[in-house]
Amino acid sequence: MEALIFDFDGVIADSEPVHERAITRVAQMLGVPFTHDDYMTRIIGLDDRDTFRVIAEMGGLVLVPERLAEIVSTKQSFVLEMIDRGEVKAFPGTIRLIRESAQALPIAVCSGAARIEIERILERFELLDLFRHIVTADDVEQAKPDPAGYRMTAEKLGVAPANCVTIEDTPTGLTAAKSAGLKVVGVCHSVSAAEMSRADLVVESSEQITMDMLRSV
Repeated sequence: MEALIFDFDGVIADSEPVHERAITRVAQMLGVPFTHDDYMTRIIGLDDRDTFRVIAEMGGLVLVPERLAEIVSTKQSFVLEMIDRGEVKAFPGTIRLIRESAQALPIAVCSGAARIEIERILERFELLDLFRHIVTADDVEQAKPDPAGYRMTAEKLGVAPANCVTIEDTPTGLTAAKSAGLKVVGVCHSVSAAEMSRADLVVESSEQITMDMLRSV
């Protein structure tokens, strides 16, 4: 292992509930019925653009690019409001793991979230300066499950994908990382262990992850 890459929502930040609330609010504005089951089975792990493409399809709507951009911006404003109210917390053990790993090797973030959301949260956690690179949905044309983000992250780190380990919490992210050639630790913050079974190692919580465990992958 020459580098460690973190997914963000559901790995570092316990932010999936915040995203779900914001997406549900926007779906209601669009007149599209949207449930928790919809979020877990059709949305979790997608970037905002693909999220609202799916929701539009659910409601039989056609979104031109300009309208899609407006909707994404509205959702992001709702998320930022909740971040600023302190509604996003770090998962137990994650801050410790980030600080330990940053002392040992290059670390990065590869996420389908927006850069403004990621940086706002990492600043609140006092972790932003520890990451060599942050690759977001803003940086790639195709977000997870497409492997482009992970390939870009490895390239920025100057490390072959096969020598990178990433921590992921959704099947969508797992698919992206494996397709890019990375080793994956699946953490069950968001979905069951069975849904993360294709990972090289599966743990229930980031509290269980140690540097020795990551190196063993």
